[in-house]
Amino acid sequence: MPGDLVFCRTMAVCLVTVFAVSDVCAGDLRAGEVHAGFMQPPMDCRPHTRWWWMGNALRKEDITWQLDQMLSQGIGGVEQITMEPVYTRGNHDYLSPEYFDLIRHAVEEARTRGMEFSINFGGPGWIWGGEWVPKEDQSGVMLASMKLLDGPARFSGALPMDAALNPRDVPRSMPFIAGEDRLLKVVAVRRMGERLLADSAVDLSALAKGREITWDVPEGQWQLTAFWLTKRDNADAVDHLSPEAMSRYCETLGAKYLRAVGKHFGGTVESFFSDSFEVPIYRNGLYWSDGLFEAFEQEAGYDLVPWLPALWWDMDGLSPKVRHDVNAFLHRRGMTAFFRTFLDWCERHGVRGRIQPYGFVTDIIEGAGVSHLPEMEITAGEKDAVPWFDTRIGPREYTASGAHLYGRDIVTTEAFTYLHWEPYRETLAELKTATDAFLRAGANKFYNHGFIASPERDGIVPTRGFFAAIRISPENIWWPHYHHLAEYTARSCWLLRQGRFMADVAVYSPLANQWTESVLNARKWTREFDWGGLGALLTANGYGFDLVNDDTLQHRAAFDGQRLRLGEMTYSVLILPDVRAIPLETLRQVGAYARQGGRVIALERVPGESTGLRGHAQSDAEVREISGALFCQAAGPDGAGGKDYGQGRTYFMDTVLRREDPLNWRSAGFDPFLKALRDCVPPDMEIDLTLSGKRTNNGLACVHRRADAMDIYFIANFEDAPFNGMVGFRVTDGQPAVWDPNTGERRPLHAYERDGSHTRMRLALAPFESRFVVFERGEGQAEPPHVTRSDFVEVVSADQTGFTALASRNGPHGYRFHDGGETREGAAVVEGLPAALEVGGVWELRFPGTGLSGETFQWPLLKSWTEEARLRHFSGRAEYTAAVELPEECFGAGVRLRLSLGVVGNVAEIQMNGQNVGVHWMDGQMFSLDGIARPGRNTLEVAVTNT
Repeated sequence: MPGDLVFCRTMAVCLVTVFAVSDVCAGDLRAGEVHAGFMQPPMDCRPHTRWWWMGNALRKEDITWQLDQMLSQGIGGVEQITMEPVYTRGNHDYLSPEYFDLIRHAVEEARTRGMEFSINFGGPGWIWGGEWVPKEDQSGVMLASMKLLDGPARFSGALPMDAALNPRDVPRSMPFIAGEDRLLKVVAVRRMGERLLADSAVDLSALAKGREITWDVPEGQWQLTAFWLTKRDNADAVDHLSPEAMSRYCETLGAKYLRAVGKHFGGTVESFFSDSFEVPIYRNGLYWSDGLFEAFEQEAGYDLVPWLPALWWDMDGLSPKVRHDVNAFLHRRGMTAFFRTFLDWCERHGVRGRIQPYGFVTDIIEGAGVSHLPEMEITAGEKDAVPWFDTRIGPREYTASGAHLYGRDIVTTEAFTYLHWEPYRETLAELKTATDAFLRAGANKFYNHGFIASPERDGIVPTRGFFAAIRISPENIWWPHYHHLAEYTARSCWLLRQGRFMADVAVYSPLANQWTESVLNARKWTREFDWGGLGALLTANGYGFDLVNDDTLQHRAAFDGQRLRLGEMTYSVLILPDVRAIPLETLRQVGAYARQGGRVIALERVPGESTGLRGHAQSDAEVREISGALFCQAAGPDGAGGKDYGQGRTYFMDTVLRREDPLNWRSAGFDPFLKALRDCVPPDMEIDLTLSGKRTNNGLACVHRRADAMDIYFIANFEDAPFNGMVGFRVTDGQPAVWDPNTGERRPLHAYERDGSHTRMRLALAPFESRFVVFERGEGQAEPPHVTRSDFVEVVSADQTGFTALASRNGPHGYRFHDGGETREGAAVVEGLPAALEVGGVWELRFPGTGLSGETFQWPLLKSWTEEARLRHFSGRAEYTAAVELPEECFGAGVRLRLSLGVVGNVAEIQMNGQNVGVHWMDGQMFSLDGIARPGRNTLEVAVTNT
């Protein structure tokens, strides 16, 4: 594979220490558990990996070797999953004695290394099931078929065999009913044009004999509809809606693992895993199971059978009501049959259930909330298409929100799936940026996707792997450097497990609205709701948010003035995004919150309908009444309006989510939606866009957590351009410090300004750079001396007598200094600072340990080896060497020397004069040459590894 550009330029950058008043050393910010954990994160915080056993074609020594490789690069645990074979020999059947012999060995070897072990609860593959699951316990899908009949007449003939299609996804609809499909019900309804008359529906199931029926058709046109249960193409998946089937599945499979490695349950074997619910379904069907008609009637209070046509066709405008009821019923059934059955089994046996709670009939938020370890996925930058600043609202946000609302401290993630379509293209720098996106979204435990278990140690043939794998394993050329990302990830996860997530905005999840739209194809992860630009508007303007569901609003809400309390979470504003239909009980809670001082913003429309069939006319009327009282009409050129309601205030804006007219997009300071948000609560992270030279923020994002004595901000720049500007954090006390997850270094900040609502500071981030800013509070802590304004690069220390700073240019530097009591202004003049030096001269390039090891290439100008025709396709490690002449003035008093490599493709090990300088593996790194460089001739060696 061709390599990327190795160097754009290489230069040495000099900085001088300016002794403005005095030179003092900073003390420790924090000693104790948090700091110790940041320096040496526990194994649980280190990246784990999905470990694909392809056909279980392994020997015990292969397992031992692979675990050693993982541990050597900082991986703290595995998730074992059996996949289909890729080898013709050496395979072991899933659940065979040989398989469990390998499992026992793997768990024992993980235990001796202190590594965690998770097991996919099914296989081969990630779908729960297998050929060992009896047919009666397998997943089923309900399909519909229909034919038109004219009456009066007697019809005697075959039931319709052409399945009704899903107009939203015709290509993936199942077009026919097969011989193996089982008839469930037959219903006839009179048609009036395209509408079905609800009061005419009649259950004809008793008249059906096999696949034929005889019926005296009344006058008019009638639609004869048959409903079928099919178990075709279900990948032998277990029936997730049957408590009995799920119980047999868990007990049968669980007993096998219990016998094999049960003594390690709750120790090394810390969890069993359920991947996203990719249970096969035809796009024109819905998941169904035996006994559900009776259960539905008991729960919903009416017989579903006459209303079955409403799930596919319009019945007197009431189909949305019935569809909601069926979806809500399937949600409750899934929570009981799948989630509760599996999690109860885990709890009885001392392990945790780790679940990706999307792609099923259940509410993602509630599913995440009940899971012991909820897991997200979807990688920023994925598939060479999605931007790094990925603000889409999807499974990441739903899963993290569920964890926050229901009190789950750890959110795991399936990381890096499909970053590129082709294997081996990803770089460590790209994985770091994708990691930052997961951290921002709320993840604090990573499962790489992943590591292929193979008996081949000298490189796996690409066709003998897993098609969706990112190869974070020894066959990847940059594997020896992966530990840098592992350490970065571990420290970040440790810090982002402290305290709780801080969010100002509660965004109502309109799942009930979507439930009225369709019951078909529940695998659609967010049920096709269009969030438009809401995620970008909130994230780019410094607002943390959670999606909140009907369950928490109806059963866990408390109101405290403007504060909306949901469990342990507290919000200052509630947003209703394009909600047409809403449960009446939820809207009553929204009204109560506003009356008691809350702030509510409705976008695009205000709710106008209730959900559910029973008592729908009265409920619809009350929804309209509450909405009419809550919200005023949007007015004016901005389509916005606000009104006082009780002790609170509400807003309605009709053009926020989908702004098709470019004139509807305003700079942040003039956007009516953002103005309303600022009226409710100031941003948690406020960017001075004017001083940053921007109209909008296109890449800076943060996540905020608060512990007892700390406010923790993780800030990442997702742009391929540097950010340099003033940023305010909504914290008014505590000593700020930068915590570097790459090195574990903790550095106090001595340049900031308080203004009563925010602590403001200049933030300089290279493209894709990130850092933590931590505010630590101490009992009786006084405001420490600090610089409030200056044009220095960095203030490195401060006390009551003055401060020490770094400058990158000669000339006067103004400052404003607060000594703990009063503020004074002054200026310092920097002289004798050398200009930046570009490393020039002849460069030598060697390829040791390769077929080119005997050759040396010499170039008068630095360039990438990919510019040479002979070297264009070389992927591996090569060494650049150059002589660097440094003048005496680079070593004057107070001068510090830094090295920037510019653009690197992709990892660079740096040495100067035979001493290690560092490893460049991510964007934005600079390296100190203090104590390494010397006046005169220096030898710079840069060993580059490309993909």
